[in-house]
Amino acid sequence: MIDEIIEKANSNNSYDKESYKKRKKEQLDNAYQMIDDALDELKTNQSFFLEYLKVQSKFDMYSPRNALLIAKQLPGAVQLKSKKDWIDLKASFKSPKQNRITIIEPGEPYTNKDGKKVTPIYAKDVIDISETNMKPTTRFYDKKLLLQSLFHECPITIKAVDSLDSGKKCEWNQNDKAIYICRSNNYDESIKAISTEIAKINLYENTNELDDDKANLISYMICQKYGIESSAEGINNLASKFSKMENVEIANELTSMKEVALDINTRIGQYLDNKRETKNKEQER
Repeated sequence: MIDEIIEKANSNNSYDKESYKKRKKEQLDNAYQMIDDALDELKTNQSFFLEYLKVQSKFDMYSPRNALLIAKQLPGAVQLKSKKDWIDLKASFKSPKQNRITIIEPGEPYTNKDGKKVTPIYAKDVIDISETNMKPTTRFYDKKLLLQSLFHECPITIKAVDSLDSGKKCEWNQNDKAIYICRSNNYDESIKAISTEIAKINLYENTNELDDDKANLISYMICQKYGIESSAEGINNLASKFSKMENVEIANELTSMKEVALDINTRIGQYLDNKRETKNKEQER
């Protein structure tokens, strides 16, 4: 009797290495196919393009390919971790079987037999906080401080004016090497305007080309991250450009946009953290 129980337990717990490798390869292949389908969808589906931008704004440390995977599987995701990481945080799950999302991540680089350095890519399961009994952290941002952070971190001089001949709220003048911004008490409007011009400058430094559409959508991602009212101007134009590109080119375009947004967000975050630290020190005195 005991021998039968042990034998059955060992059978159930046996680890089939080849079966596991096959399953993970299939998962990775499916992830790559999902990414390819998502890149195609960006060309024709504005709603999905918008979902992708919102996901990338929330997960600005994630690659565009992973943001596309999340947008395809669970666009409303807020915070993603592996099951082990959730357990380490003492999280409990609402259901014994959680909805899992596939993303991809690099493994440890190694040198193959031809002497080339290779970085393997693996498929990974992650779970959103909505599958747990933990509550996501909600952070509210002071809009005045956000605007100050953009002014503080701007790579060139900013000048306030009453109006611009172009009718715009904000404009980068390459000849004057300055950004002109109209005076306004509308923080949302000003943050959207100045972040667009800063994105335009960053893109120009990287590509030596002006791209209003990409700059507008980078600004949209930044505004989404900080809860600023904004519209995704240029999304139709960019989708039209994408329709003439190969998917690998589109992925590269998304990466350049994400890197600019991340750079701006990093500088904003550093400014806000410094202000918070200064305020805390003053309160301690």
